[in-house]
Amino acid sequence: MTTFGLKAECGRFIEYDSDSDLLALWNDGLLRDAMHIGGGSNLLFTDGHSERTIIHCRNNSFSLSDPDNNGHVTLRAASGCVVDNLCAITAARSLWGMENLSGIPGEIGGAAVQNVGAYGTEFCDLALNVDVFDTVNGKFSTIPAEDCRYGYRDSVFKHTAPGRYIITGATLCLSVEPNPRMGYAALKEAVSNTPSEAVTPALIRGIVISLRDSKLPSPAVTGSAGSFFKNPVIPADEYDMICRNVNRVIPAHITPAGYAKISAAWLIDNSGCKPLKCGGAALWQQQPLVIVNATGNATGSDVVSLEQMVRKRVFDTFGIDLMPEVIHI
Repeated sequence: MTTFGLKAECGRFIEYDSDSDLLALWNDGLLRDAMHIGGGSNLLFTDGHSERTIIHCRNNSFSLSDPDNNGHVTLRAASGCVVDNLCAITAARSLWGMENLSGIPGEIGGAAVQNVGAYGTEFCDLALNVDVFDTVNGKFSTIPAEDCRYGYRDSVFKHTAPGRYIITGATLCLSVEPNPRMGYAALKEAVSNTPSEAVTPALIRGIVISLRDSKLPSPAVTGSAGSFFKNPVIPADEYDMICRNVNRVIPAHITPAGYAKISAAWLIDNSGCKPLKCGGAALWQQQPLVIVNATGNATGSDVVSLEQMVRKRVFDTFGIDLMPEVIHI
């Protein structure tokens, strides 16, 4: 149930198929102190054991509307839908919007919580609203995307009583009109010689998957949770001071709001972390932002110890504290 492939146990594991099932679980008191998981692609069970009840949605139904007068198409997806499956389906139907998220193994429920993103597109760029179940009052409701307080790998669901809301689905806005997102340099370069009329969602999807495969391990072969660390975001003046202190130009993107988004992979690589290992855990050599279950027998403790080693070395070298993107349990 997790892409890390680490052995883990829980007190009880329950899967459900519908909103009525979820309400029945709540009425029976089975959601009290329970944890809801999605595709398990962003989770780390740190000690391999939890007494908690783990809940998972098996509902992977979805629907697509007809295009409106502006060419917009509404995608309604249940929380159990795998993001990459939806990317494949919408790209095959020449619908623009999800193609840059191709290859993400998580589910829509987790994407709505984490605000997943890749190659210049985030979940919040597409989201219209999110359907939730409130475990406090047992009510279903719909939250507009603008009220979800989306940020970099962040949302209201991670801060306002974390775990209170169970995501039951989401509504996304796609388009039949060409709308390629080319903010990512490698993606832009890959289509630079392709006539604009030949650039399709399916083409972009294929390029994105190729780029991911060149950097990231396949969870089916080598367990991981994808990018383990967030790219640090700090005030631009603090970034300038750090560059002066280390007498190096650290790769970063300066946002219009005056913040520097720094490459965590570069920091890890240039702190000499690549050879680091702990038990069965190691850094993926093609992308040191990723911690992998290198032996297939790593434990949660191995991963945590390696995480701490990397964070300490980066901080000692650059004075920057890396924060994990992966949720620790």
